[in-house]
Amino acid sequence: MWRSFYNRFKDTLQGSLALAQASEQNRIERHFTFPHFEDSAERCGRELKRAGLSNIEVEAFPADGSTSWSGWRAMKAWDVEDARLMVVSPLKKVLSRWDVKPEGLVMYSAPGVYEGCLVEWNGESGVDLKGNIPLTGRRPLDVVDRMREKKVPGIISDFIGELPDVRDRFDLPDDVRWENYAFKKCAGEHWGFMISPRQGKALRDMMKNGPVKVRAEIKSRTYNGVMKSATGVIRGTDAQAGEVLISTHLYEPGANDNASGAGLALEIARSLNEAVESGMVQRPRRNIRFLFHWEGFGLLAWSHAHRERISHIVGGLNIDELGVDQSQGRSILHLFMPPAANNSCIAYLLAHLCEELLTPALRWKAVADRAEIINDAITADPHVNMVLPTLIQYPSRHYHASSDRIQTLSAETMEVLGNLCATYLYFLAYAGRNESVYISRIVQQAFQKKLHNLELRLMDGTWPFGFDRSRTWLIYFFTSTIPSLKNCGMKESETTALEKECTAMLDTWCSRLKSLFKAETIRKASSSDIERASSMVLKRSTFAAPMPAEMQLPPEESYTFFKTLYEHNLDLVFLRLFYWADGKRTLMEIIERLEIELDELYRDTSIARTGTALLIDNGISLEIDIEAILTITDIIIRSGYLTLH
Repeated sequence: MWRSFYNRFKDTLQGSLALAQASEQNRIERHFTFPHFEDSAERCGRELKRAGLSNIEVEAFPADGSTSWSGWRAMKAWDVEDARLMVVSPLKKVLSRWDVKPEGLVMYSAPGVYEGCLVEWNGESGVDLKGNIPLTGRRPLDVVDRMREKKVPGIISDFIGELPDVRDRFDLPDDVRWENYAFKKCAGEHWGFMISPRQGKALRDMMKNGPVKVRAEIKSRTYNGVMKSATGVIRGTDAQAGEVLISTHLYEPGANDNASGAGLALEIARSLNEAVESGMVQRPRRNIRFLFHWEGFGLLAWSHAHRERISHIVGGLNIDELGVDQSQGRSILHLFMPPAANNSCIAYLLAHLCEELLTPALRWKAVADRAEIINDAITADPHVNMVLPTLIQYPSRHYHASSDRIQTLSAETMEVLGNLCATYLYFLAYAGRNESVYISRIVQQAFQKKLHNLELRLMDGTWPFGFDRSRTWLIYFFTSTIPSLKNCGMKESETTALEKECTAMLDTWCSRLKSLFKAETIRKASSSDIERASSMVLKRSTFAAPMPAEMQLPPEESYTFFKTLYEHNLDLVFLRLFYWADGKRTLMEIIERLEIELDELYRDTSIARTGTALLIDNGISLEIDIEAILTITDIIIRSGYLTLH
């Protein structure tokens, strides 16, 4: 089983080599332009070849602003020669230089020279911006639609993002946020600079005493180019047994996010292939494929291009932000599990290995999937069915900040996590019937723990759902996991027997505790909204689900969409709405499932909302506002991503 592999292998992987790989990746990607991105992917291809892997491919995908992968519209290519931001009156002071702190320039900023007086603006409609330059405390992404509407060419922001119990606004007073997404849809139309909280305070203090004039000089270009992915395999013995995939993203300027993931994956590839080729360990049955790409977009582009491969991928792993020293990052390693709509046994195997190999060396915990912030979890969508549980040290004190440097990483941390990842990948690649039985016992143990915790909540009165809904949910959640054991080598007759055994066990458990379940509360929604939601059967129209920010909406509808989404915490369940839409379930049936998922999300207070300046309000009722979700659903249907069946 896995332990014998671990004991033989653990001294082969070198944390110092992983750190060196991460350092070189970070050197290339710190200035985050497309020529550097191409160099990064090409380098990964060369390193995979040097490590002895087979079937090396460095593949180009369009970066043309129009190609779309399930609604994820390709970005344009972007390059920068130089950029700087200066105060020119009442004093002269340089605020930002691209060559010194590249994160200070908002990605996709337009070229030009811009001069004007600063005006505080956070998206309000009554502020005169003509001839002025807005200074905001919000993330540019939050106000870009208003910028487009008002034809505001540029903006300066001192937003850095609060992360509960990890980072407050002035925790990194002299660092800036890396802002990569705000201008993607309108690349080359606007410009922006990110300044530090201390600089923002100083500018506002100056503005109290009179006009403050600033000047921005940007030499950049936006053009049609390419983004690249790199892949290679450690060959297995049985071409018909499928592949195991490890995925990690490139193209960000941070050492932890994500030079650490790329560097660690390269060292796993080297050490694991060396162990196999030297005969230290037996060659596994399945290929182990390594894939380096652009987060979200690159993974979906590759998945669209190689859909025939996906059906052969039995599962795998996504790694991101794994290198940070926990004492510096104030971070916890999170294992993001697959979505409930596509539960898989492999995630429970990974959780078991985390318990065995990490505790107490590193702090870690398993949490519900959050593909809206961990984009490479998107392929666990049941329509794609490429389940890649994610390991990530998120949130970290240095997340998307200019302080995310190599000095914050730890070779020791990377070595511990590299051995964990290699053990998991090899076990999956080697797994046959005996290993599948072992995994089934892990899954059963995890289910027993879940039932134990639920029983305690029933006893203390904190489980909010009624008997019938709870029983239906539990039977689905548990039994839907069992078929995935077939991917690991279990016979169908054995999985069928396990499903029957699991259903009988749950029936007995539910009957024993039936008196402790609360009655379902009467919904506050109008009868007409409930009736409409109960009659809408939603069907998917794309291979994968789109991200909210990828919705192609006119500015005013976009404002309504995101306002509704965030005010009702529907961004937490946006992707799950797609996952459950199978052409059979009504929207009302989906809502009842989403509310159970929200219960788990609200109880996990360690994960922040980072797509906006807003933090998650977990004081909102678990009862989803049906009028709000109907508004969101109607916009999705009009946009063509869902249809009525």
